[in-house]
Amino acid sequence: MKTAAHIVLPMLIVMGGWAAGAHAASDYPSRPIRIIVPFPAGQGADILARLLGEQLGRELGQSVVVENKAGAGGVIGTAAAARAAPDGYTLYMGSSGPLAISPSVYKAVGYDAVKDFAPITNVASVTQVMVTAPESKLDSIAALIAQAKQRAGALQYGSGGNGTTSHLTMELFMQRAGLALNHVPYKGSPQAMVDVIAGRVDVMFDAIPGVLANVKSGKLKALAVSSSQRSPFLPDVPTVAESGIRDFSTVGWIGLLAPAGTDTPIIERLHTAVTKILHTDATRDRMATLAFTPIGDTPSQFAQFIRTEVGLWAKVAATAGVKME
Repeated sequence: MKTAAHIVLPMLIVMGGWAAGAHAASDYPSRPIRIIVPFPAGQGADILARLLGEQLGRELGQSVVVENKAGAGGVIGTAAAARAAPDGYTLYMGSSGPLAISPSVYKAVGYDAVKDFAPITNVASVTQVMVTAPESKLDSIAALIAQAKQRAGALQYGSGGNGTTSHLTMELFMQRAGLALNHVPYKGSPQAMVDVIAGRVDVMFDAIPGVLANVKSGKLKALAVSSSQRSPFLPDVPTVAESGIRDFSTVGWIGLLAPAGTDTPIIERLHTAVTKILHTDATRDRMATLAFTPIGDTPSQFAQFIRTEVGLWAKVAATAGVKME
């Protein structure tokens, strides 16, 4: 039989733990914060981390430093962030590649995307768009499907490398459309884009921010966007679903996380600060010029979203047989 002491003691322990966390949050931050970005400077996650970091520093009253830890498609920096102390002073700007795709395509990444991180908020979505050379006879998804079936094995698609978002997005498209195109991986999307523009590779998916200028200038032709709705940045370009592949919908994303075990009050304070920044007109205008769509969901919503994404890309990778050392 449980006595009153048996009941009260665990409650006191829980309350004491919450009080300690709340006290830590009240003093937080008392020193500079770093945001690990697992990609080189200038890429989408880096741009957003610096945009947020500058304003987050003003909001929290401490400097925020962006630290680039690039390599292995984001795996190296992500593993480093997962191992960091869960004290709120190391944050991580994660994205769909290293968090949702890499765990399924690499033999070992050194982290668990669901268990090793405490999501703060999904910062922005990044729609993918399928592009081809302006002189290409591929004027639509329907034309692509017809050509691929008529000339089996003849069409090629480029990507930023094996296991990248651009690679797996095309694999998903081919699975949904029942097609087989030849994959030509590059060491990065910019290199792949050069050959698409020149007509040496037929098509590729890439994030809108990376191709928007070339589409607007006529150096590239956009066939369809990957999202469920048309992009405000390319309003005249249909979705893949509109083009006949009705069960196709996916976007890239970039979000802010902390190492698992970070006190809940600290996560809540960071969430409040970041979402406040995301709702300012200045931030939204700046993100619009970069072709990012702000999100700002709750930690629990972001956590569920990551679990869904991990499951989706695990199935795509397994079906396509994509596996890397």
